[in-house]
Amino acid sequence: MFRVMLAALLSLWLGSVAAIDGPIKLCFEDSSVYPWITGDDKGLVLFELALVEKDLNQKFDYIRLPWRRCLLEVQTGRIHAAIAASFNSERASWGSYPQNPDGSLNRELRLHTDSFHVFRRLDSPVRWLNQRFENLGAQPVGVQLGYSVGRNIEELGYPVKTARSAEDLTRMLEIGVLQVAVLQHYEALRLLKAKPELNTVMVEDGPPVKVADQYLLFNSLFYAGNEAQVRSIWSAIERARKSKKYQDEEALMLGTEARVSMNK
Repeated sequence: MFRVMLAALLSLWLGSVAAIDGPIKLCFEDSSVYPWITGDDKGLVLFELALVEKDLNQKFDYIRLPWRRCLLEVQTGRIHAAIAASFNSERASWGSYPQNPDGSLNRELRLHTDSFHVFRRLDSPVRWLNQRFENLGAQPVGVQLGYSVGRNIEELGYPVKTARSAEDLTRMLEIGVLQVAVLQHYEALRLLKAKPELNTVMVEDGPPVKVADQYLLFNSLFYAGNEAQVRSIWSAIERARKSKKYQDEEALMLGTEARVSMNK
């Protein structure tokens, strides 16, 4: 009897969470992550999702928030999905990623792929070799707040110091608060181009810490109540990413060589 009542209550709860009374709410971070997010309603990922809206005749509401807050709002169900979330097990405990029948991630349904690289001060003895830091000692590694790569660094046994943006992290490298930081590749290149004097302070070191596919991460309860709709959105993302219109826009922002490597 108790199980029947519990199932009924859960069904009502799912129905309440799943009910859509208007557009699907999506959040994205309020810091620049070139070329994916470059400003309010700007960036490759928002261009891509606009193609999805047109394809499905589906309206999205875009909400710009600090990344950690964005994830929290999706976790609690106040927002339906987070734009450009890489996979980690903690997020998977409350969120839904596109999966293959065997439970593995279906990377064909990703929004895009980006990489995270170590940047160190030129005068620092710290080095990133064989997925380990040398000469780091007890110094922290700079990472952006809420980024999954921070957990990867902690799992390797290193302390982290967080900041809200890549720009904040480069500033901390400039003044010597940090010896080393992990930054998203294209955003770091944008900052180095915008502020050439950074090239006399910091340098990219070693292979990437992480190459991560980025997904539209839905709240699991919302997914459970709207599975067909969510799956259609994920499928439309694949079509958008492979479309000539998107490929041309990506080539314009990243260059042809980068476009080819990012879509392998």
